[in-house]
Amino acid sequence: MWLIVPVIFLLSWRMTRRWGQALNETVAWIVGYLATAGVLWLTDVGGLDLVETRPNSPGAILAILGGFLGMLVSRWRWKRRGGHLEPRTDWRKALIRGAARVSARRSAGGGTAAGSRTGSAVGSDVAAIAGRLLGRAAANLFVPEMRRRNPWFRAMRALISPDEARQRRQ
Repeated sequence: MWLIVPVIFLLSWRMTRRWGQALNETVAWIVGYLATAGVLWLTDVGGLDLVETRPNSPGAILAILGGFLGMLVSRWRWKRRGGHLEPRTDWRKALIRGAARVSARRSAGGGTAAGSRTGSAVGSDVAAIAGRLLGRAAANLFVPEMRRRNPWFRAMRALISPDEARQRRQ
């Protein structure tokens, strides 16, 4: 049963492509599931033998459907307030801008200021190596010539958005 919640999160992220809305829908699913299961349990304890509340009975299916109803309400409210129309935050561009700011500060400081600030030259060497690795990773991701050569990137892109991969092949 505990595997359902991460699958619900992945399902809602796949449909909305927004982490915040995926979390909201997952919480709404949990609340809907618990509310439906609670009502079914109260009817069972109260003496109304409408539906059994065992995990392998139709009551469990009703509780899961109640969770999806909560998820549907969350999605409806999100679309009603215009959440699907807001532009998504592009974390990759923010990461590249941050790396560019760090390298600009480092080059403006002459390179030795970073070492004297941290208190050791080793700290600046580690930062320089990390910056180079981050730059190479960003280049592999965002430079189209390098992206075409990287089979891992193509496989990950096909996994995340199979529709785009199909369109590229045609």
